Amino acid sequence: MPAGALKKAAAAFIVAAILFTGGAPAFAHAQLIASDPPDGAVLPQPPETLTLKFSEPVSPLVARLSNSRGRTQALSDIGVKDKTIVVRLPAGLEQGTHLLSWRVTSSDGHPIGGGLLFSIGAPSASAPAAAGQTEPAIRTGIWIARFLIICGLVFGIGGAVFRSLVAGTATPAAMCFVSTALVAGLAGATVLIPFQGLDALGAPLNSAFSFDVWNAGLWAMSYGHATLAAAIALLIGLAAFQQSRKRTTGILGGLALLTAGLAFASAGHAASAPPKWLMIPAVFVHTVAVLLWLGALAPLGAAIACGGPDAVFALKRFSNFIPAIIGALFVSGIAIGVVQVHTPSALLTSNYGRVLLIKLGLVAAMLLLAAVNRYALTRPAIKGDVVAARRLSRSIAAEIILGIAVICVLGLWRFTPPPRVVAANPARFEVQQVSVANEDVSALLSIHPPIAGPVRVEVSEVTAAGKPLVPLGVIVELGKPSYGIGPFARQAKASDRGTYIAGGYLLPLDGFWVVRATILVSDFRSVTLTNVFDVRKATD
Repeated sequence: MPAGALKKAAAAFIVAAILFTGGAPAFAHAQLIASDPPDGAVLPQPPETLTLKFSEPVSPLVARLSNSRGRTQALSDIGVKDKTIVVRLPAGLEQGTHLLSWRVTSSDGHPIGGGLLFSIGAPSASAPAAAGQTEPAIRTGIWIARFLIICGLVFGIGGAVFRSLVAGTATPAAMCFVSTALVAGLAGATVLIPFQGLDALGAPLNSAFSFDVWNAGLWAMSYGHATLAAAIALLIGLAAFQQSRKRTTGILGGLALLTAGLAFASAGHAASAPPKWLMIPAVFVHTVAVLLWLGALAPLGAAIACGGPDAVFALKRFSNFIPAIIGALFVSGIAIGVVQVHTPSALLTSNYGRVLLIKLGLVAAMLLLAAVNRYALTRPAIKGDVVAARRLSRSIAAEIILGIAVICVLGLWRFTPPPRVVAANPARFEVQQVSVANEDVSALLSIHPPIAGPVRVEVSEVTAAGKPLVPLGVIVELGKPSYGIGPFARQAKASDRGTYIAGGYLLPLDGFWVVRATILVSDFRSVTLTNVFDVRKATD
C-alpha cells in the first residue's frame, strides 16, 4: 500500500479508537429484574441466601461480599436455574451493612454486573463501595485486541485462501502484508484473553496476569471460546500461507476459513439472536464472504502493481468468483439486519442503527469502487493498459482502507443494544425526566428506565444563577417515604457527555419515588434539589 494509504488507514484506526473510548457502557441483553431481599433491605437476622432474578438465562461469573469495614470475600456456592441465581452466604454475618457485588454473562457472551446492598439489624454509618464500570483502559484494550484479530482473520486468512485459489501470484509485498496480518491477529488473540477475563470478573488492570483472569477470559464466556477458535484459525492460516504445495495450501486454507466462520458464529449479538437456525448460518456465511472479498485485495493489488502473466490470471480468477461472494454477503447481511434492526425507523432512532448506517455507507463506497474496478478498469488492465492497471491498483488500496474503517466501526456494536432487544421490552429503555430548582440552582433529572427494578439516575443541565455549573460533587438519593423505604444514596460520577450518573439502584416497588440531588456548588455551599419520579410496575 502507498504511504498515503497507510496514513489514512492509521487515521481511521485512531478515530474509531476515540469513538470507542468515549462510548457509553455496554447494554447486554440480560438485566436484573428482582432480588430477594430487595436492594437496601434491613433484615432482623442474617439471610442464608440471596436470590437474583434476570430477564433471560445467565451464567454466574463471580460474587463478592463486602462489609462496611472494607473486608471482602469471594463466594463460591452459587446455584443457577434458568433466569435465577441463588448465592449462599457465609454463616455468622456481623451486624451492619453488606454489599453483594455480582457479575454474570448473558447468552450473547457479554458480562454484566451490579451490586445489592442489605443491612442486618441496622444500617452502618458508611456503606461498602460498589464496583464501578469496567475501566476505560480495559475497554480500550478489548477494542484494540478485537481489531487486530479481525484484521488478521480478514486480511490474513482471506489472503492465504486467495493464494491457494490463484497459485503463483504471491508477490513479496503480498507475502509480507498477509503474514503481518496473521501475526498481528495472533498477538491480538493473546492480548484479548486477559482483557476479557478482566471484563468478566470486574477485576482491575493490575491483575491481568493472574490465573483466574486468564481462566475467565478463556472459559467463562462464549467470547473466550470464539477467541480460541479465532486463534486456531489464524495458526492454520499461517501454516497454509507458508506452504508451497497447492493441494496442501488449499486444504489448510479451507480449514482456516471454516474455523474463522465458526468463531464469528459462536458469540455476539447476531449469533445469539433468535431464530438461531437462521442467524448462526447467516453470520457464518457473512463472515466467509467478507474474508474472501477483503482478503483477496492485498495480494491482488500487489500482483497488479507488479504486472505480468500472474497478475492477468489473478485478475481473471477474482473477477469470476467475486459476484457470487458479493451475492452471499448481500443476502446474509439482509437476514442479519432484518432480525437485529427489527423496524426501518430504528436505523435512525437507535445507536445500533446509526452504527449500521455508517457501516453500510462505507460498504456502499467499497461496492462503488468494486463496480468501477470490474466494469471500467479490469478489461483494459488485462489487455496490458499500464494506466488502467495503475488506477486499478490504487482503487484496490482505497478498498482496503475502507475495509479497515468498517472493521473499526464494528467494535462500536458491543456498546449498543440491537433494536430487537429494545422492541422486546421497550419500557426498559424509556426515560422519564423532571426539572428541579432550588434557590438559584437548577438541573434536569432523569431516571432510566422508569419501571421498578434496576435503575440509574442522571443529572444534567446543571446551572447556577442561569449559567452552566460544573459542581464539585453530586449525590443522588431515591426513597419511598410512604412505605418507609430508603433513601438509597449514591455518589454520581461525571460522564464524558457532561452529565452525572448515579447507578446501582434496585427499586422493589412501583409508584412515586422521591428523588433528591444534592449539588456541591463550592467548598462552602451545597443545594438539594427535590422532585418525584412516577415509576411503573415491572413486567417479566
